[in-house]
Amino acid sequence: MENEIRKNEKCFIGMPSCGYGYESAKSCFLAAPAHASYTLKIEAIQSIIEAQQYECHIALRRIDPGTFAFCTKICSKIIQSQFCIVLLDPSFEQSGGEYPNPNVHFEYGMMIGQNKQIIPLQDEKYDLAFNISPLDTIKYNDSNFKIKVQEAVDNAIKKSTEVASLGKQLRIPEVFLFYNFLGFELSDTAITFYNILYEYGKNLGFYLFDNKREKKIKYFASFHNEDPKLIVLHTKLLIEKVTSTYERLETGVDDQETKKKYGYLKDTISIDIIVPPFYEKQEVDSKISEIADNKFNYPINIYYLEDIQEEVNNKYKEVGDLKVIKPKKS
Repeated sequence: MENEIRKNEKCFIGMPSCGYGYESAKSCFLAAPAHASYTLKIEAIQSIIEAQQYECHIALRRIDPGTFAFCTKICSKIIQSQFCIVLLDPSFEQSGGEYPNPNVHFEYGMMIGQNKQIIPLQDEKYDLAFNISPLDTIKYNDSNFKIKVQEAVDNAIKKSTEVASLGKQLRIPEVFLFYNFLGFELSDTAITFYNILYEYGKNLGFYLFDNKREKKIKYFASFHNEDPKLIVLHTKLLIEKVTSTYERLETGVDDQETKKKYGYLKDTISIDIIVPPFYEKQEVDSKISEIADNKFNYPINIYYLEDIQEEVNNKYKEVGDLKVIKPKKS
């Protein structure tokens, strides 16, 4: 399944191909001048992004001694991000003069070259540099800065989520076959009950499947190219959402029949996850158990993509060979 995620095959600076996957992490890359006057704006942007459960990579805060910073902290993070934000406000000389920040503009060029979804921001009191002046830019002032950023981030996340959802459906057909063999089908979110459950996991990368005959519900996510920390965190958040909903419903209901109905949430849900092949499945499982308050013990099944592919291939093998009929001679 090498077509699952588009990978970077050619290094921008002539190094060997890194193979990082485009839009493979639930993150945003923020390029901004490293000047104290922008600290509050950067923190506001970071807060808006993290409130949506996206990680915000800020290059100017992530340069570690002894690392090839361009590859590990800038280029790879731009490649992996779902969308990028660039703050095009100027840097300042000690004399008070203003100039376009070269690092920010360089990173902006990389974003454009990689066809990233970009949110360009600039204070309305400044002018764009001549070489980027034709490009659409969101102009803001002190009174509407947070509103403008929030609207732009919401739109970027909506677009990236829709694209990712469609892409996953096209990229991993074995998954749908695998669950069909187990008696599961993709849940119909036009049904209110399933839509509520689906919404809990949608922004965390989870699909919802159900087996109506056995009255079972399964959350599934393919984290085949994701950072294991993201996998653990997203699974933890999903467990907490479902658990808190059940507890809230249970405490607000007195009659036993309704409680039994709500018990469906607790007794029938399981979680399946595909993890990268270079991480131990048991280690990921242990880390989830360590940080997630899984008080209802939702079963968690962890696979490699090749595990699912093997199961599907085995089903085809069960069919056996079919005899080829030779065409009759005319």
